[in-house]
Amino acid sequence: MKKLSLLLGVLAILSFSNLTFSQLLFSEDFTGYTAGVLTGQGGWTHAGSGLDAPVVANATPLTYTGYNFGGGNYMNFATNSGTTGRLYKDFADTTTSMVNPGTVVYVSFLLNLTTTYTTATGYFFTLGQSNAVANYFAKCFAKNLTATTYNLGISNNSNTGVFAPVVMNTGQTYLIVIRYNINNNYPSLKLNSLEAWINPSLTSEPDTSVADAKYYGDSTYTTYSLGAIMWHNRGVNNPLGSIDGIRVAKSTNSSAEAWSFLGAGAVPVELTSFSASVVKGAINLSWKTATEVNNMGFNVERSTNKSDWTKIAFVQGNQTSTSTISYSYVDKSVNQSGNYYYRLKQIDNDGSFKYSSIVEAGVNSPSVFTLNQNYPNPFNPSTVISYNLPQASNVKLIVYNAIGQPVRVLENGFKNSGTYNVTFNASELSSGIYFCKIEAGQFSAIRKMMLVK
Repeated sequence: MKKLSLLLGVLAILSFSNLTFSQLLFSEDFTGYTAGVLTGQGGWTHAGSGLDAPVVANATPLTYTGYNFGGGNYMNFATNSGTTGRLYKDFADTTTSMVNPGTVVYVSFLLNLTTTYTTATGYFFTLGQSNAVANYFAKCFAKNLTATTYNLGISNNSNTGVFAPVVMNTGQTYLIVIRYNINNNYPSLKLNSLEAWINPSLTSEPDTSVADAKYYGDSTYTTYSLGAIMWHNRGVNNPLGSIDGIRVAKSTNSSAEAWSFLGAGAVPVELTSFSASVVKGAINLSWKTATEVNNMGFNVERSTNKSDWTKIAFVQGNQTSTSTISYSYVDKSVNQSGNYYYRLKQIDNDGSFKYSSIVEAGVNSPSVFTLNQNYPNPFNPSTVISYNLPQASNVKLIVYNAIGQPVRVLENGFKNSGTYNVTFNASELSSGIYFCKIEAGQFSAIRKMMLVK
């Protein structure tokens, strides 16, 4: 028996060790950052003795049709210096191995360079190890052709890049996609390959045979782990410009899976309408989406002043869809007159989020005392009982059975003026006729209810 248990344990360990994983490792569009120095925001850290140049800017956002991962903010590096330095941000998972043969990593980002130089030995963007370790790969270079044009180059470990023949214009935004492939000749791994595409079609995985730049192998092999994105200042010939919409994904299964997980061509959650209306003292929120990709759901947030927001509910999303989907939520917790403001926080599976526009609904004080008919009626097992108070009152709201015995006290205390909604759960009661009675100051009323199980 002990031998069998040991055998099963060994098999479990071997099975786990052979599992393959794919994941989105990194996503950054600088949303929520404050304009100014990037270091210290969102996990970005400066290392080295050189210039800490990058700042968060928002004057001219970077956009590329079909790529939906840039934001209003972006990283801008407008100066360089003769001493080296780097700015890096670790991935949430910094243990991702880069020495597993068959691993494929895709990187995508928006690039807008404003100044480039003839000498192009200084890489400005790389993958790297976590915690500022000085090991870099998938390096990007820029070399000017004229004062307003340049070429983009790539390499693995070398400081000499292979440059794409595509003539790129300074001041123009481009989508850059890089594929990093760990070859299967382990343990040598000397033939790590890189391909780069400039403004590729996003409808399918890029074709390596038509990559704009191809780099195959170094004299040394990569034995590092993938843990960070890095910007570099390698001297006064480093290019100047902006980067946004950075994404990194990997797969140990296939290149196609890595591309799928990158989601570069994904259609975002497109919110087409969002409205609020008041019905019987409650506020009904309704919204629609035209498309959804990896939509985990929506936080519903409420405010009375447009600045202090409180999450009041979460509504599950429909993950991925290309058809119109309708959502709704009823806020029954508003009982004071005044204006209420609502917004949606749409959350993707990877934790990224965006806010909707703000909608407003006004709740007026009731003019008369009323006890409204419960809804639904008949009910099983729960129903909502609403009542209106034109002025502050001591309120008793009690449910009686058919022979006049009280079975549930729903309210018994002081209430300000307003509209109130109370849920009555009769799961422990038997089917039959029940009566709900309210007493508020000099006002009293009774409603008949039917529980049908």
